[in-house]
Amino acid sequence: MKKIKRSLYFLMVLVLVLSLLSGCEKEKEVVKETELTVSTTKVEKRNIAQAVKYPGTVRGVNEVYIMPKAAARVTAIYVKPGDRVSAGQTLLTLDSSDYQAGVAQAQAGVKAAEIQLENARLALERTQKLFEAGAASQLQLEQAQTGYDASQILVEQANATLDMASIQLNNCTLTSPINGVVGAINLSLGDTANPTSPAAVVSDTSRLEIEALVSESEVSYITTGAVVDVLVKAAGEKPFKGKVDSVAGVPDPMKRNYTVKVVLDNPDNRIKSGMFAEVVISTVSKDDVLTVPLAAVVPRSGRQIVYIVDSKNRAREIDVETDLRDNKYVEIISGLKAGEQVITKGNTLVNNGTLVRVVSGGAK
Repeated sequence: MKKIKRSLYFLMVLVLVLSLLSGCEKEKEVVKETELTVSTTKVEKRNIAQAVKYPGTVRGVNEVYIMPKAAARVTAIYVKPGDRVSAGQTLLTLDSSDYQAGVAQAQAGVKAAEIQLENARLALERTQKLFEAGAASQLQLEQAQTGYDASQILVEQANATLDMASIQLNNCTLTSPINGVVGAINLSLGDTANPTSPAAVVSDTSRLEIEALVSESEVSYITTGAVVDVLVKAAGEKPFKGKVDSVAGVPDPMKRNYTVKVVLDNPDNRIKSGMFAEVVISTVSKDDVLTVPLAAVVPRSGRQIVYIVDSKNRAREIDVETDLRDNKYVEIISGLKAGEQVITKGNTLVNNGTLVRVVSGGAK
């Protein structure tokens, strides 16, 4: 019996030990640390120029607001926005009935004045002959001459009235003064044109212009002829190349900023007049300085930090001081050395000491 009891006791101890060992193994599996996947890139020296974005609106370099010169009802519209038009092409017409009557009246006035002039000429000739024959006085001759001169003036006035009536009649036909694209038609059939409001807009969009307002602290870095990037998101993500056409010498009196005009070609008409644009202009620049991608720097409680990967594959937090930045990179003044690997993807998920696994695909 004692032997049986000892055997049972030994068996129970063995089962207990095995259970404890199994539990430890499970506990070890539970607390096993998980690696976080990150991407890294090298700290490198490069030239960097600080770029500033200035908002503006695109317009054709040659853009015309067509103002109606007659307050009349719209009778026909021949084009629509987006149509390409030639100089002299009719865009829309206004009711000209009143002006046609005015022209007819003016033409009648010219005929009456011409008849009066012809009668005055004949009277002057008769008086001249009578004066030469001694049958008319000097006063009569002068009066005939005055009548003729007055009739000439009446004819000139009548012709001027006719010219004015013809101009008013022509004002009822609105034409494009340039070759370009119709940007807008601001009237509908039956509307009454207002001489203080544009009826249509025509732009030559093969060459575009953007006006940007630049602060006095940055305008001195901008020079005429400099090549700049122009971002027009409505026309695509890739920046267009523009050129600084002019830099104002005096500031805007209200905003105290300087107007900078940028021009760019638009041969395929992808950019439309009126689209929102951002002009990216480089100001301060430095050569051969330490840089990291913008994504590598993480703001944290008023500090700027980056994460490097140590020899044990753990993320290590480094405080850095930065300066210039462009649209891809930022200058590192202190905290890093050339050749160190910094985390560019996954750095917002790690903490100091986090176990990481580095994969390819970091910023280039």
